[in-house]
Amino acid sequence: MTQWLPVLSSLIVAGAALIGFAVNNRTNRRAIEAADERHRETLEEARRGMELAHTAGERREHDKWRHEAVVAAVSSVLETSNSVRQQLWSCHRWEVDDNFELERVGADIHEALWGCNGTINRLRLLASPKIPNQCEDLLSTLGAARNITLQYLKLQLDDEATSEEFTEINSLWEKAIRKAIEQERAVVNATRAELGIERLEDVAKPARQPVLDTA
Repeated sequence: MTQWLPVLSSLIVAGAALIGFAVNNRTNRRAIEAADERHRETLEEARRGMELAHTAGERREHDKWRHEAVVAAVSSVLETSNSVRQQLWSCHRWEVDDNFELERVGADIHEALWGCNGTINRLRLLASPKIPNQCEDLLSTLGAARNITLQYLKLQLDDEATSEEFTEINSLWEKAIRKAIEQERAVVNATRAELGIERLEDVAKPARQPVLDTA
């Protein structure tokens, strides 16, 4: 019996070693799996981070493009408004001898205002509704000022026009031009708000004064 003791001892030692190896192998495998999982999570986080950064970059580029497009469109409307307003302001220097010439000049101004419609449509796609709506109101006011100016010049061609008629048309013209100036400023402030820029400070209205000859 004693002769088997060494063999039994060897078997016990071998079994213990085998069990220890199996346990250690399982532990190592779990450690490797855990490391692989952490690696996958790290890669996934990195991928999500890159996607977010890319998306944020695209959003910034899109916002930049949209802001530039809005500024360009509003600037175009304001340039037209200022040009028309200056033309109307200097209407007493228009060289018109009859109603035909008068209507031709009026048609040129109408065409300039009408040409802004495409720009306003772009603003409806790019900006908040307030901006294109205010631009449209501004052009409408300038159209009214144009009509008043034409009526004033027709009175000048009429030998029977009275001073009361000139006074009335002068008042209407002044109100229209003042309103256009106020609306231009409103468009500017609406655009600045859209771009996150502080609004312009309100300025005092200039003293009233006649802007057209009264015959």
